[in-house]
Amino acid sequence: MNANNANDPTSGTHSTLVERRSDTDLVVTRTFNGPAWIVFAAWTTPDLFKLWWAPKSFGVTMLSCEMDVRAGGSYRLEFGHPSSDKPMPFFGRYIEVTPPSRLVWTNDEGDEAGAVTTVTFEESGGET
Repeated sequence: MNANNANDPTSGTHSTLVERRSDTDLVVTRTFNGPAWIVFAAWTTPDLFKLWWAPKSFGVTMLSCEMDVRAGGSYRLEFGHPSSDKPMPFFGRYIEVTPPSRLVWTNDEGDEAGAVTTVTFEESGGET
């Protein structure tokens, strides 16, 4: 499955590529016009994370965000939706934290035992 998306189709910035590599591997590549350390900070600083993680188009709000961003540390996010009176929790633990290039964490809330997310942050040519 390949799909291209862009926040601003005329500028080509913030483009997203989604690729299904296997039944268990989905690779999402997102390009930002900025240095990797800033994007890493947006993923690892709770006050910044809360600003962008819950897409407005989904109609959900982030009710709480707890992040102990270190190997062995944990996270817990809770979202609310107008159609439900129960919060939707997402939680797990960080397996690897390598600033500013890599985050690996478990997704423990689902029935997919052992689901792991890996995010890498890389500089591309022409960025500062």
